[in-house]
Amino acid sequence: MKTERLIEPSTPAPPPSDGLRLNLGCGSKRIPGFIGIDIGEGSAVDVRMDVMEYLRSLPDHSVQDVYTRHFLEHVDGHHLRPMLLEIDRVLRPGGSLHIIVPHYSNPYFYSDPTHRLFFGVHTFSYFCEHSCLHRTVPRYATIPGWSLDQVRVGFKPYARPRLLGVRVPMLSGLLNSVVNRSTLGIELFERYLCGLFSIYEVEYRICKRRS
Repeated sequence: MKTERLIEPSTPAPPPSDGLRLNLGCGSKRIPGFIGIDIGEGSAVDVRMDVMEYLRSLPDHSVQDVYTRHFLEHVDGHHLRPMLLEIDRVLRPGGSLHIIVPHYSNPYFYSDPTHRLFFGVHTFSYFCEHSCLHRTVPRYATIPGWSLDQVRVGFKPYARPRLLGVRVPMLSGLLNSVVNRSTLGIELFERYLCGLFSIYEVEYRICKRRS
């Protein structure tokens, strides 16, 4: 696949001493201090390149933090673990991976024909040696040293009405506050209630432990 880089130095610059910070599949979501990587033409793109190809171009342990929001659901299923392994290769010990993806109960997930993968609360427990969640899962896809330190779910209203210029409180705001008080509450909500009140997205924070 032909790619175009917006930033392409003649000789690769060494990563900063504190490591690179990458925003994978950034689209138009810019994060200060992070390099935006995307094959598209979003306003936050610093390097226009296939994400996997870009990761392969980096040296080992050159990245401190990785952020990705609403990107991994576009990855084919058999490409997910290879991409995570490539992230693991470039990520420094003590580095972090922050992932946000649509939850499988989000009805809008099915509206986008480019969506390939489903995600639930426990998805990244399968890739991590340690998990903050209560339910245990098989470890056949574990990446050594990875720890799932935080999981949160996000609810969003269909609309945000205002009354006399004041935003009306919505059930989604209450759910965001109550459900995320504990990981057990998150797990129980997904197990018993997400068919009634759909979860918009799931957020995971993973740390690569120091050896």
